[in-house]
Amino acid sequence: MAISTFRRGEDSVHDLRTIYLLVSFIVLCMVFSYWIVLSANNQQVRIWFSIASGIAVLIACYGLIQQFKSVIKNKLQPPATAQLHQALAQKNKELNGMALELIKEQEIREASEKAKQIFLVNISHEIRTPMNGIMGFAQLLEESLVDEDHHQSLQMIIKSADQLMAILNDILDFSRLESGDINFQNLPFTLKDTVHSIYRMMEHSAKCKNLNFSYEIPDTLPEVLSGDALRLGQILLNLTSNAIKFTEKGEVKISLRALDEQDDTVSIGFQLHDTGIGIPMNKQQKVFDFFEQVTNDTSRRYAGTGLGLSIVKRLVELQGGAVAMDSVVGRGSDFYFTMNFDKVSEELKTQTINSRRSRLHQPILQNGKGIKVLIVEDNPINQLLVTKLLENQGYEITLAGNGRIALEAYEKQSFDIILMDLQMPELDGYETTRIIRKMAGDKAEIPIVAMTAHTIKGELEKCVSIGMNDYISKPFYAAELYQKIEIIIEKARSRVVSDQKS
Repeated sequence: MAISTFRRGEDSVHDLRTIYLLVSFIVLCMVFSYWIVLSANNQQVRIWFSIASGIAVLIACYGLIQQFKSVIKNKLQPPATAQLHQALAQKNKELNGMALELIKEQEIREASEKAKQIFLVNISHEIRTPMNGIMGFAQLLEESLVDEDHHQSLQMIIKSADQLMAILNDILDFSRLESGDINFQNLPFTLKDTVHSIYRMMEHSAKCKNLNFSYEIPDTLPEVLSGDALRLGQILLNLTSNAIKFTEKGEVKISLRALDEQDDTVSIGFQLHDTGIGIPMNKQQKVFDFFEQVTNDTSRRYAGTGLGLSIVKRLVELQGGAVAMDSVVGRGSDFYFTMNFDKVSEELKTQTINSRRSRLHQPILQNGKGIKVLIVEDNPINQLLVTKLLENQGYEITLAGNGRIALEAYEKQSFDIILMDLQMPELDGYETTRIIRKMAGDKAEIPIVAMTAHTIKGELEKCVSIGMNDYISKPFYAAELYQKIEIIIEKARSRVVSDQKS
């Protein structure tokens, strides 16, 4: 600022000096001209000199006028304005620099988020693959053990594996909710079936603790609704497992009631009641925060990630609902949440109920005798597990370590169904399926079931889009595998019979 002020001072002195010289020159020209006119005897000399002096005076006056304009302009523009312009230019430069830094930081954050998602997907796959072997062989042994002590020990292994999978699922759900990478479906479903399935899943855990576990659904609620049954089940499962975990004696109960019913929608209130340890008043809101538990002692005693209730809250709120709770230490807790569902037409209701009945009465094969299965799997443990499970049911098994080997085997002989892993060396399950679907004749029509440890969003849709018939996620239960194979083969046989008749 001092330098700019000094420069402005120098400019002012220069302007004044120029004005002084011009005025002096004009005065001298006029005086000298007047003297020549008076003293010269030659008339022609006086005329020419007067003309030359006049021109010089006019030029000097023009320069004087321009100099005055410059001085006046500088006077009208205060020094602060110039400083302001300089400051604004400097600020603009700084803001542009900050904007570039923010863009770079955003790019770094996005790259970091993408890397985190890739890491979670990969770690999920790597954990689920060995867990499939642990849980599968444990369940296989459970069916054959006679010794009670060994049977109880094996049940502890299975329970520990289930707890580990619950923790992994919580972490993946948290990641999806944090990134906003989650969608909700709006499809017809049977409300009672959804609640009953959660009851069946948690019934064994409640019996192990001698708890009275029940659910209540009023007859006045619509039998079929439209919404996301999968997410509703996830919410109920988290709340129910949480209630059973923190309840040592007494009861756990799921209750439903209609809050508000319109022509096209119905608002349902869900309540999870337990007689567990309860939550202090000053901790009741914190339990809905990510990674929060009531006390460190609770974390050590009951384990868990501290994600269950926070995931429930986020899933409910993302669907336009609300979550609340009442709790008294030593007496138990009541968790409430509300959700809105669409009503369905009578026609769609009938279709949904009939579809449910047809699934319940789906003809099941007594065993796998005569059924040829091609297992495409590169992991030796999973190969052995699936082979033992299916051979126990009488299936005829052929193994292939990757897609290329599977294609060679399929060209030489026929199979009834293919169980296809997705991630394999040389040729993965996706490309192998595409090649099979382009084969000529009946070869292209063979049922293919994806078996994968991937649980990323859109995996099922991707499998279906390339021509797979179904999808089973590792780790899976033996009953789930049997059921999928039996239903798919029965459908394939029914289609063949139908084609032959036509």
